[in-house]
Amino acid sequence: MDYEHLKKAIKLLIEASQNLEDIVSEKSTIPANNQTVENAKETIRKAMAEISAAVNPPVTNHIPDEFLAKAESLGIPLDDIEVLVAISEHHPSQLAGVLAEIENRAENIRRRREYFLIRLPEMPIEKLGSRLPIVKATDFNWPEQPISKEYREAIKAKYKIDRLMKKRPDSRTSIFAKIQAAEEYLGQSQLGENDSDFDEEIPF
Repeated sequence: MDYEHLKKAIKLLIEASQNLEDIVSEKSTIPANNQTVENAKETIRKAMAEISAAVNPPVTNHIPDEFLAKAESLGIPLDDIEVLVAISEHHPSQLAGVLAEIENRAENIRRRREYFLIRLPEMPIEKLGSRLPIVKATDFNWPEQPISKEYREAIKAKYKIDRLMKKRPDSRTSIFAKIQAAEEYLGQSQLGENDSDFDEEIPF
């Protein structure tokens, strides 16, 4: 338990409650407005971050250095307790996602810290790195020396390639030849039968 963070949280909560009391007090001369309430809410959020840091000190050693460097270059205050707690509680892919959004929409995002804190929890958790296999130039290098004759003979013997290359008696060619011979024989036999029938029908 980090008591320094608890002390900061107590101080912030007292400050926020005092501001809210001044607004609702009958003797108050401060006009109630939305901005005052928003400031109090922001102070309370900082206090909650301090409490979280007291229970679980924020760590960023699971975040790649390039992600932290990009966040700093985009104006995300890494010394802010809310930012540190948010980073420590979320996956690196979520950090990468929100930083990509801020970078792509940099001209349209004025309050980048607030945008970062709101969008970070909404980012999906994804697998980091390329989803495709990494192809190197060496993958396209062919063997400099041809395959030896001994190796080829060993492969041929292992898979009986010579035996497979020989024509079998019942190969496709021999089967077609047998079919053709059978058709020719059948045609000749039918022709002989027709001639004998024709002779029998003649009465003289």
